[in-house]
Amino acid sequence: MNRSHVARVVIACSLLVLLGCGDMIQTIMRSPESQAKVMDLIGGDAEMAGRMTDKLLSAEGSRRALIDHLMGNGEAMQTLMARVARDPTALDAVIGLAVQDSTMREHVMTLFKGMQMARQARP
Repeated sequence: MNRSHVARVVIACSLLVLLGCGDMIQTIMRSPESQAKVMDLIGGDAEMAGRMTDKLLSAEGSRRALIDHLMGNGEAMQTLMARVARDPTALDAVIGLAVQDSTMREHVMTLFKGMQMARQARP
């Protein structure tokens, strides 16, 4: 959605509140259709979506929910893992965190040893 459409929706909602049509937030929270419109507006505007993401990441409860949803979405996880795999600093950080746990350290070492064996087995 473009900025003029977002502005029109904001103005319309503001007018409804000013005209005494009830508390806008409560109206939205009671109406799945209104919620869908608000989410579509936010999702359709990259800047607004970024601001909403920052807001969700700022509190522990919503951050946990956001990360759980991200990890539950196969396509999103593939995209995230591909970005980490292409970024040496991010990959170093993930491996560094993983090897802090003794069980994961053994798993990582087993993976590395397997890769070494596979490379040595190539003719």
